[in-house]
Formats: sequence, structure tokens, C-alpha cells
Amino acid sequence: MNSLRVRDFMMYDLTFVFENDTVEDVIEILNKTSFPGVCVVDSDLKVVGFVGEEDIIRACLPSYFNLLQTAAFLPDTNLFIKNLKKIAHDPVGKYATKPVTTVTPDDTLLYIADMIMRKGFKIIPVVDDNNVLLGYVTRISVLESAVRRELTMEER
Repeated sequence: MNSLRVRDFMMYDLTFVFENDTVEDVIEILNKTSFPGVCVVDSDLKVVGFVGEEDIIRACLPSYFNLLQTAAFLPDTNLFIKNLKKIAHDPVGKYATKPVTTVTPDDTLLYIADMIMRKGFKIIPVVDDNNVLLGYVTRISVLESAVRRELTMEER
């Protein structure tokens, strides 16, 4: 029995930004797509970074994620908004995560599921052998594929 591969359940979606696009542009794209993040690509569509909601929050409140673990932490919403307005027109390349964890269309469902569980990814870029963006795998698509695969295996 052949194992499911990324190509079988990935989204062939080329939503991306360039390094000089602004933080404000990224927020608008993330809001429209409901993606938690998108790839930053060069002119050849090669993935050079990844920027997500957490990167933007971290840029506004650098210690936010560490402080969340303390019982006494109360986020300063005014400071967050003030800082977000300061960086809104900055190039997104300044805040992108580099290097990017990516997968290929030939990677297996099991490999991706393990990566998502261990590293907590919500979305992973799918690239070809030249690191050109082909689409994305989301956590929910992995869950759905795993459930369907299990049902298919039980039916046999």
C-alpha cells in the first residue's frame, strides 16, 4: 500500500510576499486568506523567508511569548498598537523567519504529521528541488488526510 504524499493533499496556492512588501501588506494578506503566515520569496519565487502572525507580534512586543508563561503578565494593548503602527510600513523581510522549514511534494503524510506535532507548525511551505514555492500544507489538511487515510485503511 502506497503512503500518502504531500502532493496528494497540499494546497496549490501561491500566496506570498516579497521582502520589500510592508508589514501592513502582510497583515492584509493574512486576514484575506486566513493563513497564519506566508512565504517571503525572491523574484524567481524562491523561498527566502517566512512571516506569520507570531513574527509580527514578536516585532511589536519582543518578550510577549516568554512573558505569556508567567502568571503576572498583562499585555499592554496600547504599547502593542503603538509599536504595530511604528512597524506597519517597514519591509517584511526585516521580521521574516530565516531559514525556512519546507517540505517537498514527495514527503510523506507521516513525516509532515511528525513535524507539525514536534514543532507546532500550522502551515508549511511546499517547494520544488530549486526551493521555488509550489504551495502549502496546513495542519488541518494533515489532520483531514490522516482521518481519511485511516478510514480507507479500516474499510479494507
